[in-house]
Amino acid sequence: MSAHITAQRWSTLHSPPAAQFAHWRELICEAFLDLTPESDRRDGFVGEVTQIPLGDNAIARIRSQAQQVRRTPRDIAHAPMSGYYANLQVSGESVMSQGGRSTVLRPGDLAIVDTTEPFEFGFAEDFTQLTFYIPGDVMRAQMDGPVPTAVRVDTTTGVGAATRHALTALADNHLAEATAIRLAAHTSGLLAIAVQQPVEPLPRSARGRRAVLADLEEHLGDADLSPASTARRLGISVRQLHALFAEHDRSFAAEVRRRRLEVARRDLMDPARSHLRVIDISVEAGFVNVASFHRAFRRQFGQTPAQVRAAALGPQ
Repeated sequence: MSAHITAQRWSTLHSPPAAQFAHWRELICEAFLDLTPESDRRDGFVGEVTQIPLGDNAIARIRSQAQQVRRTPRDIAHAPMSGYYANLQVSGESVMSQGGRSTVLRPGDLAIVDTTEPFEFGFAEDFTQLTFYIPGDVMRAQMDGPVPTAVRVDTTTGVGAATRHALTALADNHLAEATAIRLAAHTSGLLAIAVQQPVEPLPRSARGRRAVLADLEEHLGDADLSPASTARRLGISVRQLHALFAEHDRSFAAEVRRRRLEVARRDLMDPARSHLRVIDISVEAGFVNVASFHRAFRRQFGQTPAQVRAAALGPQ
């Protein structure tokens, strides 16, 4: 089996507080390309980059604090580079601007920039982003027209969701090297399709709820999935999270329970999973207490897990 890829890591935490922002300026230029960051923070600045090379592509996870980052005409002249970066907002909020267009990225949103033209990122708070590099000729070859930059891509459904899942898998770095490089090449194609799909503008509350639902799908099997852990990943408060569900039929907890029960029901009816015990399936779906799982399952579907399995697969 091929080895996993060795990630490159940069951090300001090894520098004295007064030198941390200067270190940040140097390390993002080394990790990505010539950029001009600015921040009001001078006595202590936290920034970390973990980057994974993927053949012609690369993906990085960035965790940092409030700042403005520009790619100026001077940066471009000093270090020309033809490519695109796709930024997927994981937590916090950012504003991406290029070519007279601006878009706000909230958790779950994605947009791209062209490295051959000036651009600006604005971060008003602590944030986490995934950023995926695609060579310019590779991206343009897969487009039907000009590459739309600084335009938000919806990643909650369809090709956008597939792109988000692929980027997350690449950043997690659990794949064998050859597999990750193949997935990165396919992700470039998915991204080219996703950025060409029209996006209906949504009110902030609707976008926020869709970001929460997308996060639930990612972490549905986590034993510690909770309002607090979800809110922390999305950079919002627990109160804000609950408010996003206030006008809907199901609360956060009810939505998690419904989705976990659907996963368990699907697995119980899957012949490829017939070797698993009911308790194993309930734990994989995220249920900690098997008795509460049985009660919730019967309330939801009117049958016990064993009855659903027997109806789908016959006597075991």
